[in-house]
Amino acid sequence: MPPSAVVVCRKRSRSPPRGFDSARRTRPMPEAERAPPPRLAMPPSAVVVCPKRSRSPPRGFDSARRTRTRPMPEVEWAAGAAKAGAAPALPDDMLLEAFKRLPPPRDVVRCAAVCRRWRRVLAGAGAACLPEPPRHFGFFRNYGPSPLPPFVAAAGVALHAGFVPGPRACGATVVDSRGRRLLLRELGSPRDLRLIVCSPLEKTCGRVPSLYTAGHRVACTVLVPGESAAFRVVVVLFGAAPNHFEVLVYSSTASCWEAATGPMNRELAVRRGPSVVLGDVVYKLHSEDKYIMAVDAVEMKLSAVPLPDTGTLLYVGNHWIGKTGDGRLCFFAIREQLTLVKWVLAAPGKWVEQQPVDLRMLVHPALVGDLTQTKLSAKMSDQLRGCKLVSFAAFCEATGTLFFIMADWVVQLDPRTGCLRRLWRNTDESRPLDDVYPCEMLQWPPVLKDAGEAPEAGGDC
Repeated sequence: MPPSAVVVCRKRSRSPPRGFDSARRTRPMPEAERAPPPRLAMPPSAVVVCPKRSRSPPRGFDSARRTRTRPMPEVEWAAGAAKAGAAPALPDDMLLEAFKRLPPPRDVVRCAAVCRRWRRVLAGAGAACLPEPPRHFGFFRNYGPSPLPPFVAAAGVALHAGFVPGPRACGATVVDSRGRRLLLRELGSPRDLRLIVCSPLEKTCGRVPSLYTAGHRVACTVLVPGESAAFRVVVVLFGAAPNHFEVLVYSSTASCWEAATGPMNRELAVRRGPSVVLGDVVYKLHSEDKYIMAVDAVEMKLSAVPLPDTGTLLYVGNHWIGKTGDGRLCFFAIREQLTLVKWVLAAPGKWVEQQPVDLRMLVHPALVGDLTQTKLSAKMSDQLRGCKLVSFAAFCEATGTLFFIMADWVVQLDPRTGCLRRLWRNTDESRPLDDVYPCEMLQWPPVLKDAGEAPEAGGDC
């Protein structure tokens, strides 16, 4: 073939040759018997041109006869429905009817995180038709075998503190909780006070510069939340010298500590107790000394508030402090007949007693279960007669909710409805329950980050 030759390939016919019977060929020819096709000797300059194949169906093909469609997988169907805009086509009332049939709050939280339209439906006027949401995600607690405080979920949404770096080797304990944040103290360094502020919902944490506390006693370590992500940490140290104190305030905005020192009128002992924040003033209960320590975080001053005349013996667990809805300090106590008494500080040194509440009348079988058959008492000596002790566990400032420990159960008292509901039972008899640190649910329905998940990029439905 000359070098300038051009080879043109004709279109091959796909119809079988004449006389070919396809029914007779039942076994393919072995590979060894097949002869390789002969190769044509073509010069390097040869050009091979093949015609374009036609994609049109052959003559005589009737597309109307193909009536059965190929089955589509479920994932492809869902993706196709989303592209076609099937979800936005549903009216709001139909979406609300579907949401009302979901068990709260886990599935409702996830639906609120799908898109802005679903969130508007859940948070709008129709949200009143939904089941009553819980007021708390749950609570953290200090548990010895665990290096980090575990979380007890009360609303079906699991939170944890595993994202906090550093303290896993020696561990950390919760020393305060407020504004859905935790104040952790690292263990393993008795001479230094190492604190970490973390948010379990947003998965963020920040380390506070450590304090050298050798020769001092830590009397108070309180977290004071500020606007947005700002916060302050108030620490009170009692010195080795008698009647000497130090007030230290750390501000996340300034990223530094401020310190003030001064003498006290009387010697104060370090006592364990709850704390309450009212504006810029921190209150810490010192039950054995019959007073409440008040720390002004702005003026850096220290003072004491005497306890009200309760008419009953006070010991660890049967009294607590909190605050009212209008921002006043209040004092709680449990009398021996399971009567909850509340006092409100109306003026400096003036306590006003409120209407007492009989806790036995709130122990409903449908809400507390077998606790109705348990002998409960607020008197420690009654344990010798087979009674289970009732003590305070926490007070949530954002919701005004009280938490108790009744027998082996953590019980929540909602002051709005007077509903007493059990949350969780401790099955470890070797380690009794201690104070708990609730994580409140202020926004309903919660946004996606409130569910402890990473937000997805997405717009309106």
